[in-house]
Amino acid sequence: LSQSSMSETLARLRERLGDPLLVRTRDGMMPTDRAQAMVPAVRTAIEQLRALLAGDGGFAPARASERFRLTASDYAQLLLMPTLTGRLQQEAPGCAVEVRTVNLRDVERALEAGDVDLAIAYYPDPPPSLRRSPLFQDRYVCLARKGHPKVTPAMPPEAFAALPHAAVSPSGLSYFSNVVDSALTSLGLSRRGVVSCPHFLLASHLVSQSDLVLALPRHAALTLSGIFVLQVVDIPLAMRKVDVARYWHERCHHAPAHRWLRSLVGEILQERREAAADRRALPAEA
Repeated sequence: LSQSSMSETLARLRERLGDPLLVRTRDGMMPTDRAQAMVPAVRTAIEQLRALLAGDGGFAPARASERFRLTASDYAQLLLMPTLTGRLQQEAPGCAVEVRTVNLRDVERALEAGDVDLAIAYYPDPPPSLRRSPLFQDRYVCLARKGHPKVTPAMPPEAFAALPHAAVSPSGLSYFSNVVDSALTSLGLSRRGVVSCPHFLLASHLVSQSDLVLALPRHAALTLSGIFVLQVVDIPLAMRKVDVARYWHERCHHAPAHRWLRSLVGEILQERREAAADRRALPAEA
């Protein structure tokens, strides 16, 4: 639209809605509170209109030019992104993917506002307002540097608890660590935490350079042990599994492009699990 057409359109919207919608500030035009409040509903309407106009033709990846916005922990990124990037280049060369960092506390709001289209995450208590589809279940193992003098496959819980531990707390949340701590507490044990950081990649690097150990989901441990000089051993504790799932908002539930993306993500992670099982790297229940 030309500037004059845009000004005329904005004037009609202001009159119809009884609100300035956009106001001038030192940083440029900014939306009013009324305009901000309308954003989720407008995004939903646009997605529904796109789906309607697509008709029964669905989504043609080879001709598409979508920009998909994902959020995931670095754990999920390590598992998904290398293959997803390659598949997009092959099947949808006009599309792009943007991985955004979103605090896990804000994922629900980000999906509702349209800041991201899909979240891949582990939530002990999933947000009830979001659509959800499970991806895989994982179990905890212990990551340690090769040659660690106190890490053995048959170490008892007391020996595991006595090791110096690193922990990962995405967005400052401790639910990854709580799984291990709860299992230890049930045995009257506790562990000594030495360092806590938000990323699995950083924690694994620290472990590879020290006598620290890290309890983390096994899919991530196997990937990280191929990047750093690390060993993966079982933890002698009965612990709750990690359920990783896809989350999205109703606004894009029926959009053909987003349905294709969700299906592709599920397909990639399923293939990864099957390949790992063929190598006998992952247990059948994982």
